[in-house]
Amino acid sequence: MNSERQKHILEKILVQKKVTVKELARELYASEPSIRRDLADLEKQNLIKRVHGGAILEETGTSAMKIPFVIREMEQADAKITMAQKAVEYIKDNDVIFLDASSSAYNIIPYLPLKNNITVITSGIKALTKLSEYNIKTISTGGELLPSCLSLIGDEAYQTIERFHADVAFFSCRGLSYDGYLTDISSAENYVRQKMIARSKQAFLLCASEKIGKKYYHNLCTMNDISGVISEVDLETLPFDISCP
Repeated sequence: MNSERQKHILEKILVQKKVTVKELARELYASEPSIRRDLADLEKQNLIKRVHGGAILEETGTSAMKIPFVIREMEQADAKITMAQKAVEYIKDNDVIFLDASSSAYNIIPYLPLKNNITVITSGIKALTKLSEYNIKTISTGGELLPSCLSLIGDEAYQTIERFHADVAFFSCRGLSYDGYLTDISSAENYVRQKMIARSKQAFLLCASEKIGKKYYHNLCTMNDISGVISEVDLETLPFDISCP
């Protein structure tokens, strides 16, 4: 599977609603058989529907809601694996853990069986499904579904989070600015993250290096509000100071 090629296909079909094998092969410098294999794989994931000469979005619109999350999963895939491996070092046996609905937090799940008797509380729909595969004790925040992110939000989610004290929270956001602001474009997701941070002994931002130096309109918190930043790179080697208290 070529994840970068499939990511391009999904981004294109999300905008155009229809793609052809010939145009994709030309744009991606790939053979037509390779493109057909990519389309077949994406169809198996119920993301697209193949038609003669190409593919279209499913008429139900379900795939249009799922594709943005899948694209996020594909972005910085290697970085997210490295961050997950680092994150698990902060987890101890018997811990209670908050995970937000980000794809970065989702990638921690395969490493959780390394620990014993942990409990995970999450606002992520895909995380709930993945956790069940590993037979990990899991609690859903409940709440209103935000389809574009497969995230649970709203008052019910806040109330569930406030009923618990977690040992550690892992979350992500769109940007970490040079002056120490954590920001995103989704205020609804940020409010859930703020509750998780407030109810945790420790809270760590999972931040791929490509997000550093970016700032978006909605403030999540500042570096003073969290325990640390986990990235795929050594933050001490960067040409600016991003430090936590």
